[in-house]
Amino acid sequence: MSQKGSSIRIAPVEPDCASELLALQRLCFREEAELYGEPDIAPLTQTLEGLREDFATQLVLGAWDGPRLVGSVRARCEDGVCRIGRLVVHPDSRRQGIGATLLAAIEAAHPSAGSYELFTGERTERNLRLYQRAGYVLSGRHAVSPRLTLVLLRKPRTDAVAGTEGRPPRP
Repeated sequence: MSQKGSSIRIAPVEPDCASELLALQRLCFREEAELYGEPDIAPLTQTLEGLREDFATQLVLGAWDGPRLVGSVRARCEDGVCRIGRLVVHPDSRRQGIGATLLAAIEAAHPSAGSYELFTGERTERNLRLYQRAGYVLSGRHAVSPRLTLVLLRKPRTDAVAGTEGRPPRP
């Protein structure tokens, strides 16, 4: 990470930060909605109540720059597969390694997973580069609409991930 990014702390996001997380999520996914001409993608239409429900079923990690939430990712494990979603980094904090750090942290927090999977838009090159550098490979495609196709990416668990403690770093 860059000098500025070195002060970033990864820690669980608590439900009382749901409003701040929802604002960050909407800010970040607005760019994708514009890219695809799809203003009603799920991250933009999720309600605060729906986001609060996610805390009950998913681990939600945040990247904190002091008191400011600048990134987040969430995941849940089902049938040995860690399903990762909604990885976001504030536009002002990008290109500092925060996304890669969040991705590694959410994988490490699920050491019992046999594999990891996530999806992104097929034209979201920045995301695809990040995931491919982290070892994810194309596994499938799903047309959401004539303008939006999602690609499913998968990665088997590696010894490096399997050997972690299974908990995100403590604040």
